[in-house]
Amino acid sequence: MSQIIYIRIKLIKISSENPYQLLISDNAGISWDVTFYGSEVIGEFFGLGKRDLTVFAKTSKGRFRSISEGRKWTEINW
Repeated sequence: MSQIIYIRIKLIKISSENPYQLLISDNAGISWDVTFYGSEVIGEFFGLGKRDLTVFAKTSKGRFRSISEGRKWTEINW
């Protein structure tokens, strides 16, 4: 898994200052905005992956997926 991924024209990355947050850029990384402010349910992000338009995350609380560019998360139960 990676620290940064792309979905369509947007880049999504784990914040280097706060690993509970995700940042998003729509201008090739020139500027970044918070897309996910963090949650104790999700935990700290360790890695990101993608398949088509779905974002996958490995966190301190488990594995999650998002179909909203990282704004909302659903736990993946294996």
